[in-house]
Amino acid sequence: MANTVYDVTTFNGSVSPHTDIGKVINEIIADIKSKQTTQNTRPGAVIYIPPGHYDLLTRVVIDISFLTIKGSGHGFLSRAIHDDTSDTSKWIEVQPGSSHIRVKHTDGNNEAFLVQRSGAPAEVGRLNGVVFQDFCIDGVASSKPYAEGNHKIGISVQSDNDSFRFEGMGFVYLTQAMVVRGADACSFTNNFVAECGTSISLTGASQVAKITNNYLISAWAGYSVFAENAEGILISGNTILWACNITLINSNRCTISANKLLSNFPSMIALTNGSSENLISGNHFRRVYGDGTSTRYDDLFGLVHVNGSDNAVTGNQFSFSVPAGNISPSGADPTIILVAGGDRNYLATNNIKANLDVKIVLDGSSTKTKLLYTAQSAQLQAYTDDYALVATP
Repeated sequence: MANTVYDVTTFNGSVSPHTDIGKVINEIIADIKSKQTTQNTRPGAVIYIPPGHYDLLTRVVIDISFLTIKGSGHGFLSRAIHDDTSDTSKWIEVQPGSSHIRVKHTDGNNEAFLVQRSGAPAEVGRLNGVVFQDFCIDGVASSKPYAEGNHKIGISVQSDNDSFRFEGMGFVYLTQAMVVRGADACSFTNNFVAECGTSISLTGASQVAKITNNYLISAWAGYSVFAENAEGILISGNTILWACNITLINSNRCTISANKLLSNFPSMIALTNGSSENLISGNHFRRVYGDGTSTRYDDLFGLVHVNGSDNAVTGNQFSFSVPAGNISPSGADPTIILVAGGDRNYLATNNIKANLDVKIVLDGSSTKTKLLYTAQSAQLQAYTDDYALVATP
């Protein structure tokens, strides 16, 4: 069997990996394909990125299965803190570190890594077992590109896929960190994503993805987690800070549990477009006032927004502390949970601590909602009579 472990710094590529690591990785993938040529002899390979600073001028295109690209640490350093500091001359380090890739894109493409293989039938294009592990993808550009949009994408998976893993990665200053279409049993764990427009997107449709134990920070312009047409996602044990926003569209039987959610904007979890049979349980929601202004939602949208049926919102802690003058629309009672529509939703044993009068709201299109020890009588604002309430004493 030919060698299946490559080091970008020792591979005999046409350029130095420090000059264009994208071109070097593409040449390694071509080498793998030239040596693994039959159905029964395609074990894939490992591409190792030692600690160092590497520029990426050419997009990497991955069209093989069982490929692991790994470094020796996520290397995150806040570029926003750096760019908002007038004098960094006394800093010990000013660049992200460890295995650090700077996305400079002189080839006209937006993605640093594009995972895609075409073919028919669909099984030909399906990719399996690709792993990204322990390195940093850095969008480089300043002036808050994660808010204004530098159009850079860290990793974009555009072929149907099975058992992909994103582990221990660092992402900074990207419009989107990770975008995965058609994911089956995809795992995102122990990643550090900050100062990106959107952290994790599951597009098209997905099933049983796992998003666990990540830091997802400052998704000012997009989403902490976005999923459409998803089945059975597990979102658990994450710390999600500042502009926290988990949005599921037409997604069913998902679990969102044991997360720490801190945001200075309204809307922290939204189940929309008929998302049903989902569980939101054991999370801590903390809503405060801070930097930035939300242009997407106001305080009537709800920290938790439910539009679907048979969802359960249970055993959560809500901590709300926003000056009255910063509520939008002005003078409104903020909404903690909004049931915007759907049948048989269940809200139970949630605890609310707030500095203002807050509401649990049932819109007129909601039916058979059950509320058990989730709101005091005065905290319930119902535009329907089709509900059952056991009020918090």
